[in-house]
Amino acid sequence: MNWHHIEIPKGTTNLFCNAFISGKDALNIIVTHTPIVTTLEMKPAYEPLTEYGVNIFAFDFSGTGKSGGNPKEFSRKSIVQDLDAVVAYVEKNYSDNIHLYGNTGIGGMLAQYYATTATKIKSFAQFACINYRDTVGGLNGFSYPIAKALCPILKIMPNMRISLEPPKYEGYRHEEDNAFYEGLGKKFPDIWKTSTKGLLTTLIEMFVANDSTAKNSVTMPTLVFKVLHDRYFAPKYFDDYYQSLTCKKKLVEIKGVHNSYYLDSQTFCKHAYDWFSQHSE
Repeated sequence: MNWHHIEIPKGTTNLFCNAFISGKDALNIIVTHTPIVTTLEMKPAYEPLTEYGVNIFAFDFSGTGKSGGNPKEFSRKSIVQDLDAVVAYVEKNYSDNIHLYGNTGIGGMLAQYYATTATKIKSFAQFACINYRDTVGGLNGFSYPIAKALCPILKIMPNMRISLEPPKYEGYRHEEDNAFYEGLGKKFPDIWKTSTKGLLTTLIEMFVANDSTAKNSVTMPTLVFKVLHDRYFAPKYFDDYYQSLTCKKKLVEIKGVHNSYYLDSQTFCKHAYDWFSQHSE
């Protein structure tokens, strides 16, 4: 039972996956993260799951991290295709007892987008979420009209790299939360420079596109983490999303900060595992 790296086939390319295998019939957990670094950098956020005798598949989306593909082709469609490929790999090689853990900020949003249409995921746990059209609460203060207008503009403009640094934060546990980002910035000086064609456009579209599946409730049992001192999301934002869900659901309130998924990963992983185990075969 050790970590090893696998390549999951996806069309003409491969997805890099950091995998921990406990056994062929073990509960399977697919982990998504914010695709600005490889999953290997986020390993401490999901490594506590190894305590529970599960299989873990933490992967890089196509065009990001160590996966193949073009970052400018990152899209809502590619998110679904990537996760379909990982699900198919797990189902073929292990079992169909598959659960989805969307941790880190945008990682939870991307997982939610997939979960709104997925049919082979037994349960879902997420940190960070999409309230369709609530761009002020979910896109760092962007008004809906501006976000809506940006989509067609970004599509016709040449690709650019713009800096999207985290908003300033002072308050509960700010030293730890800020130190986490400072450490990433020192290790990866360009980490906050985001391509306009790719992740940025995709993120905005999930909130405002007429055909965004984020307007629909997730269908499988869903656990939502509500963090009380998050620099991106007000507590009410989590509450509004939770209330919108029409599936079986549970809200877990954490007195933490935005990066508590990493700083307090033992707590997050324990809640996620308990939820998954309740909805396993």
